[in-house]
Amino acid sequence: MQYLSHADQVITKFFYQLLPHTGLLNSFFSFLSLYGNSFFIWVLIATAAIIFEEKRHPGIQKRDIKFALTFVISFFTTSGLVLVLKELFQRPRPFVLHIVKAVNCNFDYAMPSGHAAAAFAAATVLAYFDKKRRWLYYFVAILISFSRIYLGCHYVSDVIIGSSIGYLISSITLFLSTKIHK
Repeated sequence: MQYLSHADQVITKFFYQLLPHTGLLNSFFSFLSLYGNSFFIWVLIATAAIIFEEKRHPGIQKRDIKFALTFVISFFTTSGLVLVLKELFQRPRPFVLHIVKAVNCNFDYAMPSGHAAAAFAAATVLAYFDKKRRWLYYFVAILISFSRIYLGCHYVSDVIIGSSIGYLISSITLFLSTKIHK
């Protein structure tokens, strides 16, 4: 575990130093980070997807209810698991250990990234129900996840693990909802 931690510190520091930290990029990634973990922003994105879908399939469909339930269950299950894992691992953030400087970071624990988990949980459900724009949802999730490394709030592994948790929880929720609704 100590080797992994050292490798993670080296990789995170490398990425942090490789990227230019300008006022514009700091503002852009701070904006993504501020709203990326928020249930509200993902509800707005989901609402936009529903509006686009409404043009093709007017009225409330069984599919719409399945989407809403799956979205909410995935998002909150992911968020709950992340909180439990943060307390379990209690990994300090990179800026706390003075590995990198941080911009707009929380002071709680780092492992796993809640932003990455929430972003990938939401993107996975959205992509399942709106395959035409799935690239957009995953692109936003990747940007939000990357913002956490850029801002110095997370190690690379925190983001990879958080992203994986969000994706897996949503995939399991989608699988179960398909089995239940048959």
